[in-house]
Amino acid sequence: MAATERLVGRRDVQRSLAQAWDQARAGAGLLVLVTGEAGIGKSAVLAWLAEQAVVQGRVLRGFCWEGGGVPPYWPWTQVLRATGLSTAELGEAAWLLGAQPSDVDTTADTRLASFAAVTDARLASFAEVADARFRLFDAVARALADLAGPVLVVIDDLHWADEPSLALLSFAARVLASSPVLLLGAYRDAEAGPALHRLAGAAQHLPLAGLSLAEVAAMVAQMPGQAPPPEVTGRVWRRSGGNPFFVRELTRLVQAHGPDQAPARLPAGVVDVVRQRLARLPTDCVRLLDWAAVAGRDIDLNLLIHSGAIENEAAALDLIALARQAGVVTDDLSFTHDIYREAIVDVQSAATNATINLALGRALQARERPGDAARIAAHLLRAGPPARRAAVDYCIRAAREATARLGHDDACGHYLRALSLVDDEALRASVLLELAAAHDRTGMSHLARERYREAARLTRARGDAVALAHAALGLHSLGQRSGATDAEVRDLLRQAALDLAGAGTQLALQSRVQAALARVARHGAGARAGNEMVQTARRAVRLADDAGDPRTLAEAKLALHDVLWSPGTAAQRLPVVGEMLGAAHAAGDADLVAQAHLLRATALIELGDPAGRDELLSYITLAGELGHARGRWGALTRQATYAQIAGRAQDAARFGEEALEIGMAIGEPDAFGCYCTSRWSLVALGVPAPDVTLGDADPLWPMLPVMRAWPLAVRGEIEAAREALGDFSVLEIATSSGYDLEARAVAAVVFAAVGSPEQRRWVYDELRPYAGTHVVIGGCASYHAAVDHHLGALAAALGEREVARGHLRDAMAMHERLGAAGWARLTAQALAELDPRVTARDRNEPNEFRRVDGRWLITYAGQHVQLPDAKGLHDLWLILGAKGTPVHVRRLLDPEAAPVLAAGADPVLDDRARTEYRARLARLAHRIEEADDLGHSERAEALRAEREALVHELAAAAGFGRRARRLGDPAERARKTVSARLRDSLAKIERVHPLLGAHLRSAVRMGTACSYAPAEPIPWRLA
Repeated sequence: MAATERLVGRRDVQRSLAQAWDQARAGAGLLVLVTGEAGIGKSAVLAWLAEQAVVQGRVLRGFCWEGGGVPPYWPWTQVLRATGLSTAELGEAAWLLGAQPSDVDTTADTRLASFAAVTDARLASFAEVADARFRLFDAVARALADLAGPVLVVIDDLHWADEPSLALLSFAARVLASSPVLLLGAYRDAEAGPALHRLAGAAQHLPLAGLSLAEVAAMVAQMPGQAPPPEVTGRVWRRSGGNPFFVRELTRLVQAHGPDQAPARLPAGVVDVVRQRLARLPTDCVRLLDWAAVAGRDIDLNLLIHSGAIENEAAALDLIALARQAGVVTDDLSFTHDIYREAIVDVQSAATNATINLALGRALQARERPGDAARIAAHLLRAGPPARRAAVDYCIRAAREATARLGHDDACGHYLRALSLVDDEALRASVLLELAAAHDRTGMSHLARERYREAARLTRARGDAVALAHAALGLHSLGQRSGATDAEVRDLLRQAALDLAGAGTQLALQSRVQAALARVARHGAGARAGNEMVQTARRAVRLADDAGDPRTLAEAKLALHDVLWSPGTAAQRLPVVGEMLGAAHAAGDADLVAQAHLLRATALIELGDPAGRDELLSYITLAGELGHARGRWGALTRQATYAQIAGRAQDAARFGEEALEIGMAIGEPDAFGCYCTSRWSLVALGVPAPDVTLGDADPLWPMLPVMRAWPLAVRGEIEAAREALGDFSVLEIATSSGYDLEARAVAAVVFAAVGSPEQRRWVYDELRPYAGTHVVIGGCASYHAAVDHHLGALAAALGEREVARGHLRDAMAMHERLGAAGWARLTAQALAELDPRVTARDRNEPNEFRRVDGRWLITYAGQHVQLPDAKGLHDLWLILGAKGTPVHVRRLLDPEAAPVLAAGADPVLDDRARTEYRARLARLAHRIEEADDLGHSERAEALRAEREALVHELAAAAGFGRRARRLGDPAERARKTVSARLRDSLAKIERVHPLLGAHLRSAVRMGTACSYAPAEPIPWRLA
């Protein structure tokens, strides 16, 4: 591969060298020196220019050698050999080639006399005579100047050059300043001596630094073999500091062994480079670097002194200065590359490394600071058996520190390291419990379950009631599929409850076990709220009160809520949730706070309170901020529900699919059930049914015929739905889990389409007590309309049209209050179909919007209505007639007026006012966060209300695209007037034709320009 192809990331240097070559070709000779550490790419840069220059001139190469026995002027000897000139042509310069005096042209008496003065002496003695040295330098320079065409002289590794060679280079640079000769050299700046530094002062200096990550990636891509993954390339870049030689060596190591199996030891070539650099340093300096390398990349002089590596700071600074000059250490006291540090550690004996680690670990312990546990643990682990017990303690502390900063993967690593050193069974059980919780937070619930089970086996065998209770609670915390029973968890909790009750202590722990028992029983297969469950939950509350532990009280209130949870109990559950939320805030438990908001949202939405939607948004935000995978899953599933309520069916489906992917990856037991519940309920809003298969052990299995018939019934495929339903018995619904109305709502949809009169009546009677509420499935896992919608559909199917109409009107009002736009449209459609004036012929009539004798006659979806004249109806008529083209509000106010906007009005909010609003919003956000942290929920709610009011004011002062609205602006006054007229007319239409009202609200866009933009083209006859 040519140098032009393999050189990466040196464009600035290439540009400078190309300019220098152009100058030399024009007759302005230069001396250019490329500098940098070993492996940085100096030789590659020199080779690149040589490759370019050989096309336009002559290239003469030389190099310096570090070994002994090298004659003086060795690089120049190579340069002169490369000229191809004879000794006669070179004159005195031929001495560099080992020529004898008789071999040289001596026609000039003066030249002969000069050589006679030194007889047949060679170069070494020649250099001792100043005059002869000058003649030699001049002869070499003249030989270069006399060569045909521009000349590039390249000398590499000048840090190994002898002083006479450097002196000749300096002389040639001055003499050839007006000749077409470019002198190009390279050297390692950390190894340059005084003579080379003096020479560099008179040259153009081009330093090379490490490559960037992108440049390293490009370089690795050019190498033979398969390029490693981007994350591995990133690690190579960080370790190498972008040094191309190190990059190549490390990449070859990865390619040879694979990214996960590459040995920890550095390649021999890399270690040799570092050893060469260290060999030039005094022994005391190398010893200090040995300790510094074990301590880490950043050099902490205070730590090195206290660990015994060096006596005092002054001595340390002197030695570090030497390391800095050698290029091993940077000015900010860190190793130049991780590779330097790794190479130093690599050559240490195991005993030396253990001794240094033990000393550093103890020094760090003596001055311990917050966040140091992981570093101390690492040193103590490498110190071996003498520090084993302390290493375990610090691994556990490091894991807890990692958990506090949401570094759950790091926490797992620390716990695993501790576990590998633990022999004591009690301590091992304790570590297992903490490791299991860390696995759960990373989303590895299957690993968490294994660890909890192992802890349970250990503690059960030892008779440790407390640890057994924690293991059982941990397994319970992993959750279970709704409607399924986890016998293992139930039995462990029962055993723990018996053992703890016998001890008569650990009140908080006893409360948590009782609460878990109540919840396991309530959410198990076929469970219904019973007195025994309620008594267990109330026992948990009493124990928590006695213990005075707010977190335990929050868990007990959660259990009490769950055992009270059945259809129609939302109002009774709300106070319990309020008490749970207060206790969770007092405990500072973010998970329980989020869960309380979710349960509050569930109850409020069930009651049709629009505040439930705000609570659901609060949960989504809080769950997303928990910092663990289950929180992300919870946030996504409830985002799906929020979108479903708002009528954004496709968004809801997308959120549900994303949640399923995360839930299955983390082993969330309810992931599949939650997805099915959400996706199937979206079928009514036009989303395809999920393609899933249920086993006979699945809690949904008894309802499978209804599930299969559901999408068919929604699509109007009556015969297919009837076949799918088969001889399904309502007894399967009666025996299903009873804390929500999901099974009854699904059956209502299917039975209304294809059920028998008996099935329809049975479901109607089952749902009738819950009229006036909404169907919320689980903890807002899904939403399935107002109960009255299903009652209306069933009543219509039973032929009770007036009863159906009443239910559907109630459902319409409930949907509008809650903002359930999708279901509002379906309810409006059902109402329209019930109007006795609508016939099959009417449904095929065109849509009309016309004014006759002072009244407006409107036909839509086959339904005819009349409305008295109103300005807003005139506006709608014009907007519909524009067929999607925006109509300016000035035209709506005066159809003959040109839509000219007045200019020069003042903005409603000037820049200063907007700035003050933003600052006030920022202060409110801080105060809300502070109130939440302190558990002052009422204060936080009041502040949120104030923030919402401010946001509303800002929105009112901003036009489309956040352009400022202006005081006195005629267009703004017209916008307000027209918007008010349109809203008034839409409300009148909704009262007499709900389906049309819902359609126009979704299709008419209001603003300075109004338009009609239905989801699908709808023709209108206007007159």
